[in-house]
Amino acid sequence: MSAYAEKDRLRRVARSLYLEIRALGLELVAHEDPGEPSGYALELIGLRSLSPSHADRLFRRAEAVTQGLLWVMWADWDPELEAKRKEGSA
Repeated sequence: MSAYAEKDRLRRVARSLYLEIRALGLELVAHEDPGEPSGYALELIGLRSLSPSHADRLFRRAEAVTQGLLWVMWADWDPELEAKRKEGSA
């Protein structure tokens, strides 16, 4: 798989995960962390509102696509707006 294809896959996975996180009423926050490869660490706020197993699965999925979630959070487009538009036209 090319580097571009891998980056594109990561972005797509991160977009859907970001929307799922927001739909669950959780918040995703980035903190500077020089120890991380990206220079940032993500924090999922509100995980206690979920069952422990669901929270653990969601946390692990977010960990696996941290860089993609950062791209989604800092992108010029708003994925929530895109989802709302799709929902409104359905």
